[in-house]
Amino acid sequence: MFRKSGYLLVALILPVTIYASGNNTADVLPQQVKQCDRCHSENSTVRSIAPSLDGMSEPYLVEQLENFRQARRGADSADPYTLEMSQQAKALDEEQVARLADYYAGRKRLPSTGTVPGNVGHGEQLYKEKCGGCHSSLFGRFFTRSPRITHLKASYILAELSEFATGERRVKHDSKHKLKMVAVAKQLNDVDRADIVAYIKAAPTH
Repeated sequence: MFRKSGYLLVALILPVTIYASGNNTADVLPQQVKQCDRCHSENSTVRSIAPSLDGMSEPYLVEQLENFRQARRGADSADPYTLEMSQQAKALDEEQVARLADYYAGRKRLPSTGTVPGNVGHGEQLYKEKCGGCHSSLFGRFFTRSPRITHLKASYILAELSEFATGERRVKHDSKHKLKMVAVAKQLNDVDRADIVAYIKAAPTH
């Protein structure tokens, strides 16, 4: 699920692009990780809602990097962090994308503890009805390629839900599962989305 299109894998701060395809992938991986971590680690001091990438599934990370590379995410954003994310992703080649995804998928997932105001009871009802089958179930995540989301920043989840609802977040493949995600997001109003996120952060094991 999920602000200004993206923040997923924002590798920024330095103006020099360290992802140039001409570099040896193995040699530049530590530099790439260091750059990514400046926004995407739980200890990041950058003021953005960029999510932690630790423990995200490798296929999902590859898919989202490809979405940035192909301008399905981030290209029309007014947010400078997202625009930088888009530029950095476009400088990656396929091997670098694969290595970064593999690296972050292997790191331990660390939960974010922040939340948003909302009705947890109402959020639980909505989450179980509309979200849990794809995002909490092991089989659901496998068959729909949906990510685990309970560890992510509340602000990020809320922002991405809004982007799905407005059509700002596009997908690589218009599968029935991706289209369902968009349809569900459009059914929710601002209060519903906040309630769902409040529940997710109150019950992070779901």
